[in-house]
Parts: sequence; C-alpha cells; structure tokens
Amino acid sequence: MKILVISSNLIGDTILSTGVISFFSKQNPQAKFTFVIGPSAGPIFKNFKSTEKLIKISKKKYNMHWFNIVYKCAGQKWDIIIDFRSSLLSYFLNHKKKYIFKKKSNLNHIQQLTDYFGFNCSELFIETNNEEEIKVEDSLSQNFKYFVIFPGGNWKPKIWNIENYNNLLKKILSHNKNIKFILVGSKQEENFYYDKITKNIDKKYIVNLFGESLTQTAAFMKKSIVFIGNDSGLSHMASATNLNSIVLFGPTNDKIYGPFQKNSNVVRTNESYEYFKSLDIDKTKSYMNSISVEKIYNILKENKYCE
Repeated sequence: MKILVISSNLIGDTILSTGVISFFSKQNPQAKFTFVIGPSAGPIFKNFKSTEKLIKISKKKYNMHWFNIVYKCAGQKWDIIIDFRSSLLSYFLNHKKKYIFKKKSNLNHIQQLTDYFGFNCSELFIETNNEEEIKVEDSLSQNFKYFVIFPGGNWKPKIWNIENYNNLLKKILSHNKNIKFILVGSKQEENFYYDKITKNIDKKYIVNLFGESLTQTAAFMKKSIVFIGNDSGLSHMASATNLNSIVLFGPTNDKIYGPFQKNSNVVRTNESYEYFKSLDIDKTKSYMNSISVEKIYNILKENKYCE
C-alpha cells in the first residue's frame, strides 16, 4: 500500500498531524508513506519506520513549487492521499481514496483532526533512533531533574522577554539544586538568547541543545520532567514526547494550539486572544509582559516539579 501525505511547511502543524499518521500506519502495517513536506519539518519523519520517501519542497513565487510537487508525485497510483494543506493536488494524481483536511477556528487542532477523520488523533509521536537515545543516556544524570526551556519563536510578539526566562531559572535554582535546564532551539536562537538566559547562572546547570536536530531534541525531551516555553513547534513536540508543558500565549490562539495533554498548562497574558485580534500588532516588540515570573514558578510548585 502506498500512502501520500501532503504535510504542512510548519513544524508545529506537522507534529500535530502525527496522530493521523500513527492511526493509518497501525491500520495498514505494510504501508509505505511518502511525505511532501517543507525542509524545516522534514526531519520529523526521518526515523519513522514506514517512511519510503521525503519530498522536501521549498515555496516559490507564484506557487510554482506545486508544479514540482505534481511532477514528483505523478506516475504512481496512490492507495490513500492525506492532504493537510487543503490543496488541489489529489485531483491531479491517480488515487483510490483521499482525505482533504481544512482548518477551522476556535477549536483545538487535535480535536479538529479527530472530528474530521472520525478517530482519535491525539496519539502524537516523534520516533528517535538508537544513536540519539544513547547520546541522551550519556549526557544526563539520574541525580538531576531536567527542565526543557525554549525561549525563542518565529514571531517577536509572542516571545516572553528573555530577562524573564533568566529570572525564572535563577528563582528555580535558588530553591532547587537538583534541577538542570535543557535549552532548545535553533543555532540562530542560541546566538540571540544563550548569553542572556544564562546570565549569572553556573553553567553546570545548563545543557545547551541549541542547534540540535528535531529528533535529537525529542530524544532529550523524552527523558525530561517539564517543558517551559512560548507557543511554538517545540511546544507541540513536548506533547508528542509525552512531556508535560507550560506554554505561554499572548497574541496567538491557545484555543487552537494549546497543548491537548491533561497535565499540561496554558498560561495566557492578561489580555485575551480576541483583544489582540483588534490591535495593529507591532512585529518588533513582545506583547507577553503581563505574564510574571512568579506565576510560572507557582505552577511549577503546584505541580510538584520543584519546591
């Protein structure tokens, strides 16, 4: 059986779709999957046992990338096409059955998928390989608890001030000496945030994972206690690795992209998403200042992540 998946270019949306992939894989254990996917999200499926091909496509002007997609997918009869981009691609390809998912507003993304496909889509996954898992075992100590911290994001308005992250880490360490912080994100984010987030913190409490691959990051998440970070693809990765999370929201919609896990927490600004929709957002500044360090720390204590 051949299954073609037309994935999102976004890491977060791609991770949220993995519950659908998991279901079809379990229902069709001999199926081979081809993913049409953006370069940044492509690594999500590199360890997936049923992956036959990754067709990595970068956007081009005038939607010319779609001609390239059709060219690479034509000539094959697909048993199933699953389209998460609501495109017309399946109408140009030979197939037996197709699913074309369209997003809706004000309903959690996982629930939207569940309602459309008619089965539970909450079993997210990111497969890691043996080499990645060995690296984690060699890097982490059983004498410490590990908190994954993501201070970055692709949109300045939704990023909590880096000084707040620094103050939060210092506050945690002032009461807990058995905790280390795994810092995650891109190399670019390392250049921008590392010195600021680790200011006046002994580096023995820091595990610098900036710039690591998505799957290697996922392997570390699987051995951690909690994720703290901005609304992002990495917050969805925490869900996919069964890592409880504290996710910060301001001018993005927590009703759609809040974690689906029962034991995770959404922390909103004092302002609602509807309030931000009425604003002319300045993309050069953060709108997250109403979230206090004390609020995050209290959640950590309430959930017994730290004292």
